[in-house]
Amino acid sequence: MTNWKDKMEKLYGGNGEQELKYWDGTMSQERKDELAARGYNFVNVLLERLAVKGYRIVKSSAFTPKGIYDKEHLTAKPGAAAADNLFFEQKFDAAEFMAVYNKYGRYENNFPIYFDGTEKSYEAYARRSDIFVMEEIATNRPVGFATFQLIKAGTPEAKDMEKEGIKIRNKLVYNDTIALSSSLQGEGLGKLFTDILDGYYVQNFGPESDYALCTGEINTNDRNVLAKGFHEKRGYGNWVEGSGKMKKWLERWKKDGIEQEGPRINPAFMLNSYSRKGKSSV
Repeated sequence: MTNWKDKMEKLYGGNGEQELKYWDGTMSQERKDELAARGYNFVNVLLERLAVKGYRIVKSSAFTPKGIYDKEHLTAKPGAAAADNLFFEQKFDAAEFMAVYNKYGRYENNFPIYFDGTEKSYEAYARRSDIFVMEEIATNRPVGFATFQLIKAGTPEAKDMEKEGIKIRNKLVYNDTIALSSSLQGEGLGKLFTDILDGYYVQNFGPESDYALCTGEINTNDRNVLAKGFHEKRGYGNWVEGSGKMKKWLERWKKDGIEQEGPRINPAFMLNSYSRKGKSSV
């Protein structure tokens, strides 16, 4: 598996002064209104379709309601679909989630570097991020992930977004990352994954809130297809274009221990995340 630095140099050359484009975009009002009208039940229907394909979504909550189902509470309760009963709640093991991020984010989908390999770096991220892992039901094998953050108007984070051209009226849900195993791309799982999550957040925060993400020329899959087109199909647009020098990314790469060690990342199961007294409980 090729490392991030070699991928970037193959795509764009080794010139540190090379400018790489990125785009900040927001979800259209039409798409927000469409998702809002469908309700939580539609999210549940999509989750059922995902289950038929053999996959489920597990969540670690930071700013949305924690799920009532976890490894201690597995019995289904009667009631309508709601914010707290759609996903299996789980506190992920730091090393296991970082391995998933490395494999499907950095190496397969060319993601920026977020973690330095320490549990501390992951815990700081998890405190402010809702984290979702898509996994194969039969094996618990993770096949993708997504993370979201809540940014409120007037905060330092909001001011940073506004510098990039994204105005925040009240609350903004920021889709920080989303990646799927390259072996599953093209099977419709990515669309199901994002439709579920986009629908879930619009139900939580309403069509009056803002929803944004950033994607760039560094974000490509193994077929070197830019992620931007995929996000446009999700309803994202109003792109604000920026650019950064290649050397910025190369400098981050050089500082990162995991990247230098190479892809020792073949996540098959998340046994520590799901273990109870040393035994898998899912």
